Amino acid sequence: MRITGLSALLAFATVGQSAVIQERATATCTKDACLEVLELFAVVAKPFCSAYTKAPTHTLPAYAARWSKVPEKISSACTCLNGGKPTAVPTSAILSATVTPSSTAASSVVATSTPSVVVTTSPTTTVPVATGTPSDACHVTAYSAIPAAVAFCTSIVLDGITVPGNSTIDLSKLKAGTKVTFKGTTFWEYFDANYPFIKVGGTNLEITAAEGAILDGNGQSWWDGLGSNGGIAKPNHFIELSKVLGSSSVHDIYIQNYPVHCFSVSNSAGLDIYHITLNNSAGYAPNNRSNGLPASHNSDGFDLASTNNTKVRDSVVINQDDCVAITSGNNIVVNNMYCNGSHGLSIGSVGGKSNNNVTNMVFSNSIVLNAENGARIKTNENTTGYINNILFENIRVENISIYGIDIQQDYLNGGPTGNPTAGVLIEDIVIRNVTGTATDEGRDYYILCGSGSCKNITINDVDVHGGGVPSLCNFQTNGNFDCDGKFNITAAPAP
Repeated sequence: MRITGLSALLAFATVGQSAVIQERATATCTKDACLEVLELFAVVAKPFCSAYTKAPTHTLPAYAARWSKVPEKISSACTCLNGGKPTAVPTSAILSATVTPSSTAASSVVATSTPSVVVTTSPTTTVPVATGTPSDACHVTAYSAIPAAVAFCTSIVLDGITVPGNSTIDLSKLKAGTKVTFKGTTFWEYFDANYPFIKVGGTNLEITAAEGAILDGNGQSWWDGLGSNGGIAKPNHFIELSKVLGSSSVHDIYIQNYPVHCFSVSNSAGLDIYHITLNNSAGYAPNNRSNGLPASHNSDGFDLASTNNTKVRDSVVINQDDCVAITSGNNIVVNNMYCNGSHGLSIGSVGGKSNNNVTNMVFSNSIVLNAENGARIKTNENTTGYINNILFENIRVENISIYGIDIQQDYLNGGPTGNPTAGVLIEDIVIRNVTGTATDEGRDYYILCGSGSCKNITINDVDVHGGGVPSLCNFQTNGNFDCDGKFNITAAPAP
């Protein structure tokens, strides 16, 4: 069963089938990937599980969608979450990294439709040669065969590929209308250099993965607690989507252990990105190079720049930096996101780049847990740009350690300066129904605008509480927002 729409409906015809699922729920809990994800989102997963174990016809949230075809796994994990005692297993088992990397694996690409002439390049590798009509489908089992598949095929299966160090799966010149499916485990071998793992470009594309497929970035080999701020050279982006146009989609993909940033989306339009799981939970723990800090750093989930008419939705990000960050573009909707451990849902940082205009953005119906920030707009000091018509609505934030709601014009990598500058104009902003908690070390609200650079900001029906550091707001907003008593706004709410 394929998941479609904003949420998936998992249907079972009889009570008997429900009973089978209950019987298959293991009495001794094993902490597999499903249970791990449910634990990370326990604040919302526990109520879901209470309903699901009683009636598995319950609609699946995005964080459970990966296991839609194995409902017994969801049922078992739910039983454990609501009262079981999980037995820990090695991290490798939790993350399903069971493939042994090898650069000498047998390799082949086989055209499975339109006949074509083939040329043998080694005893185990065949690639199609153009005969006037591209082959419709190619099944690729070796990295070396990917270029031929890209050149001649419109349906490509990349099956169990081991990618050599300092090598990219280059899908930047796909034929219009091509579908690429990742199958099995794709694994990247170590090499200390800055290069993308995957590049994608083309028109009317579909990039997806087969049931159970894993894209494993082997991030542990690079993590040193510094990310892109220094240390050993690292692949800066796991996947670069550049000049992806037409009506294209990237969906139903599970990525784990990526070295630094994951998705970079630029100069693209018409994209629909959905049902993505980014699991960098292994990077929370320190390693022998991170000086006691989380080993993974700068592990943004989705970075978007110079991109228009795009949706990022129904996805899960477990990481150590921005869940979603938009630095430029127009008409982007971010909806139904589940973010854990991140720096929040962010506009910015804006300023100092080739494109510094962010217009017509929506962040909605999302959950941000155990993060540094919740809903956030950040502009770089002493730069210029334009941020207009931004909506944050229906967002739950929990256990926020820095800012629950944040609009700041003093941003600097490494920490705010406390001295806002006015070069980036921020106007026509609406924030409504953002609720949740901050920690003793955090502020509920932080609004620090430059002189005259914030205009028409409306904040209604927000309630972030618990922050142990007093909120700071230097701009009087519209709406019923109260910045911890500093402003008692009486202006009429926005319609």
